[in-house]
Amino acid sequence: MIRLRAILLAAAMVVCGFAQEGTKPLETTLCQVVKQPDSFRGKLIEVRAMVDSGVQDLPVGVSDESCSAELKFLTPDEAHLARLLKSGEFRKLTKRLAKKPLVEATVTGLFVQEKNGPGLVLESVKDVVVKNAAK
Repeated sequence: MIRLRAILLAAAMVVCGFAQEGTKPLETTLCQVVKQPDSFRGKLIEVRAMVDSGVQDLPVGVSDESCSAELKFLTPDEAHLARLLKSGEFRKLTKRLAKKPLVEATVTGLFVQEKNGPGLVLESVKDVVVKNAAK
């Protein structure tokens, strides 16, 4: 099972590599992706949502309270994470998450369906904005 996951994630990296060469992601909402996952499986998607933080304030996924949708981020290997960490927008995101828990961003990645649920092989981040807590 671990080997199958490694193969799927390696394939996702290849697809994401091709995505950098001009494939335009499908712009959609997180609610739509969670509602109809089969329509997005294996496709490069772009969503705008709240980013959830985890260990060392690294982003672990996105969520949308309006429809109770959540999608975890997947990083196939250390090289993939290292490439993300070189991105100015990704670094900006991690810095904002360290200071404020409410951060919204547009994220792009390959949508995959795994045994333990759907995930997004994160490819890029843009338009990072800190949100104020509702009073």
